[in-house]
Formats: sequence, structure tokens, C-alpha cells
Amino acid sequence: MARKRISQQPRQTILLVTASEAEALYFSQMRKDCRYSNMTVVWEQGYKDLSNLITIASKMRNSGNFSCVWVVFGFADLGVKPEQVSELLGLAEQKKVKLAWNNPSLPLWYLLHLQVPKGFVQDPKMIESALAKQFPSFTSDASYLLGEGMNLHLRLYSAKSKAAVNASAYNSLVAGKQGLPPTNIVAMLNDITDICGLADLTHNQKQLGLNKKNG
Repeated sequence: MARKRISQQPRQTILLVTASEAEALYFSQMRKDCRYSNMTVVWEQGYKDLSNLITIASKMRNSGNFSCVWVVFGFADLGVKPEQVSELLGLAEQKKVKLAWNNPSLPLWYLLHLQVPKGFVQDPKMIESALAKQFPSFTSDASYLLGEGMNLHLRLYSAKSKAAVNASAYNSLVAGKQGLPPTNIVAMLNDITDICGLADLTHNQKQLGLNKKNG
């Protein structure tokens, strides 16, 4: 008698397509730190503009049979304004691609782990300067994440919930004036949790300080 096969739901997968090397490095740190084995991070270098990047990500989604795909970008990195991004939300939805952004760039997300800016900060250098007070050698260049900042995700992880709260507060403060919230990274992180499950950081206890008494 033939054995009866137990049907299982195919495992969901998520793809992050980043516009910059720094974004790819940071979210690759997250993938490694949290053991998100069904998350793939790709730095796409061959795009012309945001519209083209959305199309490329859609093709990757189909060819790789990913359950979900996010395009990650900074407004300053792509030279786009909120109204230009708004105009492409329909295209992204049509292509089944979600957009995760920071305005002006990824270091805003780092900063939100520490504080809420009192007003809209458009100059990436101002954010870089604020972060350098906490991380003396900080630079927004990808080189930082390959050297001194190679464990930046771990160093920020304990403030993850604070960052989400701060992002909500900052979005409420700024979105009305800018037309779009300055960051929507939290929506992508929620998708990652839904698909990849809870983070497994047991192998990083020393870096996180989880092995300390009462920690």
C-alpha cells in the first residue's frame, strides 16, 4: 500500500531589492542576525530610475517565485520627490511590488532608534552628524557597514520597538507637509516578521547583552 503524502503549505519567501549598497548590507546583516533563511536581499545596480527598479523587482519576483517583494530606496539616493513616488504607487501595485523608503535616506531609520527629529530633516549630512554622536566613526557610506559598522543592526536591535514608535511620531509630524510619510520601513519589517517568523538571536547573546543578569 502506497504511503499517504502529508500535504504541507509551501514556505513563503520574501525578496528585498535595494537601490543602494548600504541598504543591501544593512538588511543582509538583519537576515544573518535574525536567521531569516527565507529572506533574500539583492542590491540592484543596473536600474535607470525608480520606475525601472520596480519593473526589475517584479521580474525577479516572478522568476524566483517569491511570495512578496519590496523595493528599498532613499529619496536622496534616487533624486526623487514625494510626488514622484506617489505617482508610481499605482505601477508598483500593478506589478505586485511594495515600496519601502526613507526620506532622505537609510540613516534616518538608524536615527529613529535613538530619537525623533523635531522637524523634517532633508539634509542627509545632518542625520549623519547626529548619528556620529552615538557612533563616533559613523558615515552613511557602505564602507562603514563593511568595517566599524558591520554589527550595526545588532547594536540597534534592542531599540527596534522604540524605532517603530518614533517612526510613527515622526511620520505624523512630517507627512502632511511632505505628502508622504518620510519612512515606511516598519510596514516592510512587519511583512518580514509575518513571513520569516520571530527573530532567532540566541547565537548573538554576547553582542546583544542578553547574557547579563536581569538583561
